[in-house]
Amino acid sequence: MILSMLLLSGLQVPDPAPALDAVKTCDRVEMRKMIAGEPHRRTEFAAAAYAEQRAIARERATLLAAPSADRGEGTPAGEADTANALGQLDGRQKQLDDARAVETSWRALFDEMRADFLANCNGRKDSQ
Repeated sequence: MILSMLLLSGLQVPDPAPALDAVKTCDRVEMRKMIAGEPHRRTEFAAAAYAEQRAIARERATLLAAPSADRGEGTPAGEADTANALGQLDGRQKQLDDARAVETSWRALFDEMRADFLANCNGRKDSQ
C-alpha cells in the first residue's frame, strides 16, 4: 500500500544520479534546487509513511478485536480468512519497513553528497 500511496501521490524514490553529477561538476544551481526541495520531499514521505502505518495498525486492531465468532474462529474457512488478512497486513508492514529503509539510505547518501559538495566545491564559481 505504501508503494502505491507513494506512486499515487507523486512521490518517488529519489534517483541519486542527478545529485552525484551535481557534486561531481560542482553545479551550484542544481545542488541548491535539490537542497531546497529535500525538506518538502522528506515531509511528504513521512506523511505517507505515517498514514500507512496508522492504517495497518487500525486494520490489525480491528481484526484482532473482533470477537472470535465474528472472525470465524473454530471453522477452517474462518481461520484461513483471519490468517490471510493478518498475512496481508504483515506484507504491507514489510513493504513499509522496506520503504523506510530505502528512505533512511537515501537520507544518509544525500547528506554525504551535500557534505562532499560543501567540502569540495566551496568557492568554485563554475555553475552559478
